[in-house]
Amino acid sequence: GIAGGGAAAWWKALERRVLPQRSVLCAIGDGANDVAMIQTAHVGIGIAGREGSHAVRASDVSITNFGDLTRLLLLHGSFAYQRSAVVAQISFFKSWAFCFAQVMYSRSSGYGGTSVYDPFSIAACNALLFIPITFFALNRAVPISTLLQRPELYREKADSKLLNLSTILTWFMRALFQSVVTYVLVDGALSSSLFPQGHVPSYSEVAVASFCIFLLIQCGNLCLETTTFTCLQLLALAFGLVGSLMFYTLFNDSIKAQKLVDYHAVFHLCSSPTALLLLPLASVAALGPVVALKYTAPDRVAEAVALEKV
Repeated sequence: GIAGGGAAAWWKALERRVLPQRSVLCAIGDGANDVAMIQTAHVGIGIAGREGSHAVRASDVSITNFGDLTRLLLLHGSFAYQRSAVVAQISFFKSWAFCFAQVMYSRSSGYGGTSVYDPFSIAACNALLFIPITFFALNRAVPISTLLQRPELYREKADSKLLNLSTILTWFMRALFQSVVTYVLVDGALSSSLFPQGHVPSYSEVAVASFCIFLLIQCGNLCLETTTFTCLQLLALAFGLVGSLMFYTLFNDSIKAQKLVDYHAVFHLCSSPTALLLLPLASVAALGPVVALKYTAPDRVAEAVALEKV
């Protein structure tokens, strides 16, 4: 970036035009003569000082001291990019995983147009997972002290290593794999003789089992991407997992919900110990390979943290 001092405003505005077209310019100023430069740059930072508030009003970001630039770029910039990259891709992942299960169920049902999820599950999917995903914004991928002592870690963010075609394809394959595992286990388990007195699982019971496993897997993937757990994040994950399942169970057993789900579908599933074991076993089977790949792949950030401790 270019930090403007006392040069004329027209010269500062011209500096952007002589840079390469793909460059990203950050302009920093504290006076009225810096307004043209700040407005012309891709990102304008205004410093509140004795020369008035013209630069602050024209900037994208304002700070009070020049020394705050280090934390603004290395901390807030790094955290914002990491959080945005993960939230964007996990939102895609959630939709892909939800749709893949529908496609596989449609194939096995002869493309009759029936969804593997009941209407309430489809309507409540985004609402139940909204809070856990939102509170991921509190995550800190790297300790503050590490980022301040090793500025080169910011290069990974500047080079878009957390959000590119390769990472998007990785999330796509994760969604496909976990959807296949979920569907195969649910279809195989509920089609066998798991229920007492020869009870045949209804469509809604299959939908309930599939959606509960879907919620468990989504919260599990969020936990895998979270590196620092705060109290608010733990509460959000607890609500997304326990609260969502409880609300889903209470609604499912409500007589007013008969138009959306079969009455007492959750109660019928709970009558079989094997069906109860299906939820954690399917979640472990879907998340196990992801955990193995995640913790066996080299991680530059973890290496940097280890070097700092040494």
